[in-house]
Amino acid sequence: MVSTWPDVIRPAADPGRRRIFERGDVIGAGALIACMAVSVVVADGAALKVVVAVLGLGAELGMVLSGRALPTPLTWFGVALTIGTGFAVMALVHNGLGEVPVLAAAAVLPMCVPAGPVRNACVALLAVGFGVAVMLIFDSVAGLLSAVGVWLLADRSIEHAALQAERDRAVALLAEVEASRASQQEAAALEERRRIAHEMHDVLAHSLAGLSMQLQAIRAIARRDAAPATLTEPLDRAAELARDGVQEARAAVSALRSVPLRGVADIDGLTSGFPGEARLRVSGRAGRLSPEAGHAVYRAVQEAMTNAARYATGSAIEVDLVWEGSELRAVVRDRGLPVGRGPSGVQGSGTGLRGMAERIGAVGGSVTAGPAPEGPGWRIALRVPVVEDDGAVAGGSNAPGSNAGGSAADGKADA
Repeated sequence: MVSTWPDVIRPAADPGRRRIFERGDVIGAGALIACMAVSVVVADGAALKVVVAVLGLGAELGMVLSGRALPTPLTWFGVALTIGTGFAVMALVHNGLGEVPVLAAAAVLPMCVPAGPVRNACVALLAVGFGVAVMLIFDSVAGLLSAVGVWLLADRSIEHAALQAERDRAVALLAEVEASRASQQEAAALEERRRIAHEMHDVLAHSLAGLSMQLQAIRAIARRDAAPATLTEPLDRAAELARDGVQEARAAVSALRSVPLRGVADIDGLTSGFPGEARLRVSGRAGRLSPEAGHAVYRAVQEAMTNAARYATGSAIEVDLVWEGSELRAVVRDRGLPVGRGPSGVQGSGTGLRGMAERIGAVGGSVTAGPAPEGPGWRIALRVPVVEDDGAVAGGSNAPGSNAGGSAADGKADA
């Protein structure tokens, strides 16, 4: 049974879902905690230490809330909380490190406000406030120059986000180009095979058929003239060889004209050649799939990976192939949009998922798609039946690690 769903594989953006515990998150949290710990140590009196510690926790909470994939009210609240607690620590502990939360928030603030005068005004206000605070704390007009540092930090954050967005788009487009290029190469190879088959049919098959007819005529004349066995027996063998040659030539022509299929074994090359980060895991004892089923699985995995490159660009893609006795289960999932990044903007035709479902359904399988139940990201899972031991064609050659494969004939359905 094939699952049904809308044409679009996933929402264009999923603001509430993001990676958890990224390396940058851990490093940033550790640095901020260390700075707040220094401020607590240098604070005078136990009461002030407690206040500074609470403010430090507030700054840390604000940075956690600001670490969203897209701006939300919680993101804005988190940035404001971090800025406010940072200024408070600066005012209470002049020789502390309250400047660090403010600078950290300055790098996040541009990502929370749409580009335009409003964002420029917010950054300018934060920069001026920081410069004035530093001037008052150190009693030096030169402290106003620190406002330039805040502005440059925010500007650098904007440039980095723009470059990252262009890189994400380039990765998504490269995934599309690679899939299209492979399809074009396969189509060209298939056309060449058909041309060769046509030449073989016109030359070899016709020549062998003519030869067979000539030998049959010679045999008829030899028998009419009562030729000895030493002459007729070689003629009989030659005629038989000619007939066999005609049949073999026709079989070769038919094989060249048929559509070559990729299999599960080719998924390893699909993941290793992916422009982004992709990992393949295979578990269980490999069974046998029909060539059509292996080809359907390959195309479904290819489409799912291309879809992940469009909508979760920058996320690692995990491909799991699990052999479970009577069926093969293939799962493709991503980890959602990385922090502070949006979809690549590359759109498909909206028919990829329907085509995937129809292809898998044609071989007796099923497909499900939706948010990953075990965490952030999107998950596409499919199941296809394994051929029994007395099946007509062994699909075990489609299992990763085997030597079978071939080249695919049809192109990827664009999602």
